[in-house]
Amino acid sequence: MKNLANFKIQIRTREYLVQAIYQYFFNNQDISDIVDQFKDEHKNKKVDFDKFSSSLESIKNNKSEFKEILDSMNVKDSNMDLIDKSILYFALNEMIYGELDKPVIIDESLRLSKKFSSPESYKFINANLDKYLKLN
Repeated sequence: MKNLANFKIQIRTREYLVQAIYQYFFNNQDISDIVDQFKDEHKNKKVDFDKFSSSLESIKNNKSEFKEILDSMNVKDSNMDLIDKSILYFALNEMIYGELDKPVIIDESLRLSKKFSSPESYKFINANLDKYLKLN
């Protein structure tokens, strides 16, 4: 039962993380303000805010690297929805700096895309993450 509870915490943390990345890109808001806001809004829910904060900070610190990666794959900011960009940055951050296995990251990114983005965007996410893996 404990593993299921931990699994749910990880899923919720990733969902909030993608929402926070979106907010960061949309508002160009300070990371610490976003973290404080999510902690306040979700204080009664079990969330790994250490992972949430460190991942959000990592994305902020490495966003130019992630942009270069996407540019090298001919994926331009102007051609994608902001939520898809948020999911791709989440996935790249996990693949390069995270601890999850790459197939898990892809599965989770597709799940997040199906939950938060347009009905067909999971294909865009999948194709670009596959392309990234083949190049690296």
